[in-house]
Amino acid sequence: MSDQNPQYPSYPSGDQTPPPAYGAPTPPPAYGRQPAGPVVPYASWGSRVGAILLDGLIGIAIAIVPAIIGVVILASTSSVSSYDSSEAYTALDGGNPLGYLFLALGYIALFAWMIWNNGIRQGKTGQSLGKKVLGISVVRQDNGRFLGAGAGFLRWLVAQALGGICFLNYLWPLWDEKKQTWHDKVLSSVVIRVK
Repeated sequence: MSDQNPQYPSYPSGDQTPPPAYGAPTPPPAYGRQPAGPVVPYASWGSRVGAILLDGLIGIAIAIVPAIIGVVILASTSSVSSYDSSEAYTALDGGNPLGYLFLALGYIALFAWMIWNNGIRQGKTGQSLGKKVLGISVVRQDNGRFLGAGAGFLRWLVAQALGGICFLNYLWPLWDEKKQTWHDKVLSSVVIRVK
């Protein structure tokens, strides 16, 4: 007697299951396995931290030049007044306002750098400068496209808010299946390896 079930014709692959009728639902894969799809190469936590550190160092380098100029101007044009040593009160008197202006420019430059690099640039290209160096990119979870400048800025803003409230936001990718932070989850974004 043949091992072939007489109800089903023999198929070249040796499979005894007939193909589904046109328009009929496709049966689930054998043994409960899901069909193989593309594997998304999520960025590691270490590469994400490295990108943040690189971006921060570049920002500090940009801000430090006007800040140093401001400190030098203030130090050379101010006098120190001191009161009784028991009160331990010391103050800077005078000082060229230009020094304060340069200090403010340092802070403004740092803030502008963070908005441009981590919001606008990263939204449009998927990469801040630090992420570009480390070969990782931020994309939409559903379609793999870049977020765009507006959503990129919003992602940065949410990251600042959540990071300030709880540092756990930045540790979350260590155990998350898609290696997402909370701000990634809020904006449905993922960080992937691109090289």
